[in-house]
Amino acid sequence: MPNDVTPSPASLSEQEMTDALTAGALASRSELTRAAVHLLTGTGLPGRGDFARHTTLAWTPDPVGKRTLTAQVDLAAVRDDDTLHLTGSDEKLLTLALGYSHGRPVHLDAYLNSFGHQTARRVLEAHLIGMGMEGFLTVTAGGPELDKLHALHAELGIGDDA
Repeated sequence: MPNDVTPSPASLSEQEMTDALTAGALASRSELTRAAVHLLTGTGLPGRGDFARHTTLAWTPDPVGKRTLTAQVDLAAVRDDDTLHLTGSDEKLLTLALGYSHGRPVHLDAYLNSFGHQTARRVLEAHLIGMGMEGFLTVTAGGPELDKLHALHAELGIGDDA
């Protein structure tokens, strides 16, 4: 992608939009923005055209002197867009992301019980990022209950994680 023309947000693939959102969050130097983007990139939204219309792209200089494509999204506009259909999980992640982006306290208890373990892990990772603890603490998947769940899935022939 040449650095002299800013592409249309709708022209980006899901991976390109995810990369631009992540770069924009890093450029913001805000842990709360990074936490919001971490949640947002865990949804299927970054690859959708109806999401792209709420996104602004720009070329931003990075520390090495190169220019990086960055994206910013108006999360309130995404939430208020009645034409944008969200799954229950994506809607909850968007609500949490909006809370982080506005610096409002995020109450995780109302959300974690309704997520699968992968999404719950992403939410906890975002919480660590938002607290500024990303380099100090990690969230790891595993434990006896998850092992039992994987064994049950294998027995039933579902959820091949390979």
